[in-house]
Amino acid sequence: MSDSAKAAAGKRFTVDTEGLDWRRREPVPLPTTLVAAKRAFYERGFHGTSIRDIASRAGVSLPTLYYHHDNKLGILVELLEAAMTSVLAWVGAAIEEGRTPSEKLSNAIESIVLHMTSDLELASVASEFRHLDPEDPRREPYIAMRTETENMLADVIQAGLDSDEFRFDQDVKDVLRYLFGACQAVTTWYRPSGARTPAEVAASYASIALRVVGAQSTKNDD
Repeated sequence: MSDSAKAAAGKRFTVDTEGLDWRRREPVPLPTTLVAAKRAFYERGFHGTSIRDIASRAGVSLPTLYYHHDNKLGILVELLEAAMTSVLAWVGAAIEEGRTPSEKLSNAIESIVLHMTSDLELASVASEFRHLDPEDPRREPYIAMRTETENMLADVIQAGLDSDEFRFDQDVKDVLRYLFGACQAVTTWYRPSGARTPAEVAASYASIALRVVGAQSTKNDD
């Protein structure tokens, strides 16, 4: 993790992966107000949620809510940071466990999809990023962590190309956009009440990712 991403990640939330299985992660601990907000945003969207709705769900008064948070946009920023802190930490742990580019990519995609399926409410907050003004400096920590995550995967894919383990003709950035877009889209259709578990969906998407990059070996190869 770069120094800039570390600084960004350490602003409000931390995720300690030391000695933990990245497939069995714990949710990012959130205060009651943020739990209420992520549920409201998931159900009603950012614009459809009022600050009063968040306070009501959290069981606090408006003055109390404003004591802890700047405003509704500030709450969104905090949720975005919490989500990206989790993604960055667990993807890093997943990549570190891999021995080959195929294993590293498979692990990374599994980790991202597990983030999407294990906490749909928090993962879905990423789609609300568009509500932040491009000039709003509060965007920077989230962008720094997102960029760091993208760079980690780009390095893995490039290593696979350099070693001839991955074979494809498309631009690496285009492949990355495709993979991240596919992972993010999981939040639009996955439901915990469905037939597939988070682990099953994650494993399936990891397998698809290896096919996308033309992997010549898999994580199960010796």
